Amino acid sequence: MFELLATIAAGTSGAGGVEAWLRVESAACARKVAAMAGLLQAAYAADGSADRDQWCLDNWDAVAAHIGAAQRITLHAASNQLLIAVALHERFPLVATVFAEGLITYQLARTVVQRGALVVDPSALHELDRLLAEALSNREPMSMSTLEKTVDAFVAQVDPQAVHRTETRARGRSVDVGDEDGSGMATVYATLFAHDAKAFDARVDALARTVCPADPRTLDQRRADAIGALSHGSDRLACLCESPDCPAGENPPSTGVVVYVIAHQDTVDERPAPPSPAPAPDLPDVPDPADDVSPGENAEPSGTCEGSESDSDERSSNVVTQSESRDRTANKPADERAALDGEPPAMFAGPLRELTLTEALTPAPGRLANLRPAALMGGQFLPGVVACRAAVGATITRIVHPGQAPPEPRYRPSKKLADFVRCRDMTCRFPGCRAPATNCDVDHTIPWPYGPTAASNLKCLCRRHHLLKTFWGGESGWRDEQLVDGTIVWTAPDGRTHITTPGSRRLFPELSEPTKTVQTSRVPLSHNGGLTMPRRKTTRAQGRASRIQREREREYP
Repeated sequence: MFELLATIAAGTSGAGGVEAWLRVESAACARKVAAMAGLLQAAYAADGSADRDQWCLDNWDAVAAHIGAAQRITLHAASNQLLIAVALHERFPLVATVFAEGLITYQLARTVVQRGALVVDPSALHELDRLLAEALSNREPMSMSTLEKTVDAFVAQVDPQAVHRTETRARGRSVDVGDEDGSGMATVYATLFAHDAKAFDARVDALARTVCPADPRTLDQRRADAIGALSHGSDRLACLCESPDCPAGENPPSTGVVVYVIAHQDTVDERPAPPSPAPAPDLPDVPDPADDVSPGENAEPSGTCEGSESDSDERSSNVVTQSESRDRTANKPADERAALDGEPPAMFAGPLRELTLTEALTPAPGRLANLRPAALMGGQFLPGVVACRAAVGATITRIVHPGQAPPEPRYRPSKKLADFVRCRDMTCRFPGCRAPATNCDVDHTIPWPYGPTAASNLKCLCRRHHLLKTFWGGESGWRDEQLVDGTIVWTAPDGRTHITTPGSRRLFPELSEPTKTVQTSRVPLSHNGGLTMPRRKTTRAQGRASRIQREREREYP
């Protein structure tokens, strides 16, 4: 069928070509979805799969990780696609056939699965599948809104208790933080109770007015900064007037909120010197993620020591990490203030009639645009001018590249080495995963003690992918190889390879300079002996059935 559709589309053009290739695209997507369902079926058919359903990282997670690596998407996104694939295959086979013919898009197929999720009676589900397949095959193309109403009408016909009731505004309240877009800014959307919204508005306004009249920011800018102050637990906003005797210019008290920013030394040096210079303390130890310890694995005894700063084999890097705990100073450089605060400058230097077309269309170069950009831990891009603002009052820790230094003679890496690995990697190194390195384990690629504790043998893995490597690895599972520049070559269970490079390579290539080559001894096949996978109290299927039952019995207003 797919080959026939592709052949027909090849001979079309114009609007007809758009429609024909859209059908080919949908049919190809249906094949991809069917392959996902087949991958899960193969996992369930393997020996020991019933026991692995009780694992914390079960068959479903292992298949989702495989799908995520193939598409370079997160585990959550891959798991959602797998859910749609399995539901089409097992619950809506007739709709899946319509999908395979390219008559509906993936978005419409997903809507059918979501709106019909609460139907559990087999006969009712079969009738719903038949009605939907007939409607989607014979009627005119439907919009998403029309399809939702159609599915709800059919669900009400076959199983009234399975209709998704319309949620009230109160039940749908939420706070969403939009994805960072590379500008150094993010957007927050919130739906609150009316009385809480009034209180929030008053609180933000009051914080915005704790500065003196000479502060260069507009009220809107101060209200935005006040939300940041609230997030860090501060009770006032630091004034940016630069006056030494300003009563509002003192730093708000430091809180326990920590934000990690990786920046080049040149960028950090643009910040003004703090009023009272003091030696910068080391970054506080990040709890738990620094340990390369899987559940059930023995940790190293306490008493680890930091690597020597005077080691002749180590070389200093100009990359630093900033640990910002909300303490900000009032002293700001004038050019940065002009770039970030106050009213925007005039768009044109003269009347438009006196400008050439090129002058009118070319924006003025931004101030501090020559500063090297920085990045948040997690890989989000941060313009240099915003990193300069973040550096004010922050704790600065220099990141030391280990160079050709010998391995550390212990299981757990020193804080200095762990900091380097996290700043080099920025995120979990599994294909498609974007978990920040601060939330990851520092994993030995070749397990200790057969592999050394050295930068060339250490990488960041989130806990889920750490468990995946440990318990779903081996000769027939996931295998990884690490190169001296931090590149990881992953081999999937099907033999396909996926390559991931350190997240810092684009902005801070100096962190990916080669480190000492790893010398290893032969790793026995039973090196994970004694480790046990954490287990679930109920299987994934049992939990899903329980949630559906609660949803069907819920009383809606």
